[in-house]
Amino acid sequence: MPTPRELTGREALRALLPPQLEYVRPGGGTLRTADEVIDQYEREWAVMSSSRVEVRELFESDDGIIAEVTIGATINGRSRSVEAALAHRWVAGRLIRNRLYADPLPAEVWAVQPPAGTSR
Repeated sequence: MPTPRELTGREALRALLPPQLEYVRPGGGTLRTADEVIDQYEREWAVMSSSRVEVRELFESDDGIIAEVTIGATINGRSRSVEAALAHRWVAGRLIRNRLYADPLPAEVWAVQPPAGTSR
């Protein structure tokens, strides 16, 4: 059963997502609904005992951002990190497009990504 903190994080994420969006994952798989995005994060969180994102650089435009980030996670007791770039587009306070360009992901996280060119 999720802790209150975990539930709050998930609900906060869901509140940022409109019913329909474009959420492109590493490898090119695309999620199209808020439920698909939450389900994807659930699969990733299931293989990680902890995770964090450090923003190193942030570039803003009128309706979006591009950020250079380091994603850190603990998987099977081992700390791992991935360098990535993230692009977000926002409309009316909702995230309508997300694209993560990442260096190779740990095998455990890569295994739960949606297939390229398809929706979950």
